[in-house]
Amino acid sequence: MINLKILFKNKTKYDKEIYRKFLEFHSKKYRFQSTLFNVIIIAFILFLIVLQIAYKYYSIATLSAIIFTGFCLYRYFHPIFVVTKELKGETISQEKSFTFKFYERYFKVSDNINMNTVKYLNLRKIFETQDFFYLYLDKTHAFIINKKNFSIGTSIDFSRFIKKKCFLRFKKVK
Repeated sequence: MINLKILFKNKTKYDKEIYRKFLEFHSKKYRFQSTLFNVIIIAFILFLIVLQIAYKYYSIATLSAIIFTGFCLYRYFHPIFVVTKELKGETISQEKSFTFKFYERYFKVSDNINMNTVKYLNLRKIFETQDFFYLYLDKTHAFIINKKNFSIGTSIDFSRFIKKKCFLRFKKVK
């Protein structure tokens, strides 16, 4: 029989301040990867433009310049658009609270309306900071768990627990 005992319970309210801290953390954590990607793509497109001009293929060079401009604009404005959309979204603007219940093999996340079950294997990365746990589902989406809000268990015990469950994906960050 599977043990259905709640090992840890946490209720975290998602407000603009928590989301701002998450964005700061996320941008610091993934800035190098994003910058490296941008540099490689920009260098490649510029190489194509120079090559096309050298071989006097001006129409292809013009098309490459348009692609270059579009790429640069997208990489600059898209993150601003996403953050603005998130801040205006229901979760942040209405300061929704999420309840996290952790069991042996999975955890449940619920608000007043919905409930989802997530297996620990489905977590991509787990970061522990001074104030939060960030449980990443993919490269851009994470559950934010405030360390101060455990009603069952403690943040120290949860840290040990989640580290065992997701050993290679767990990282403590200062």
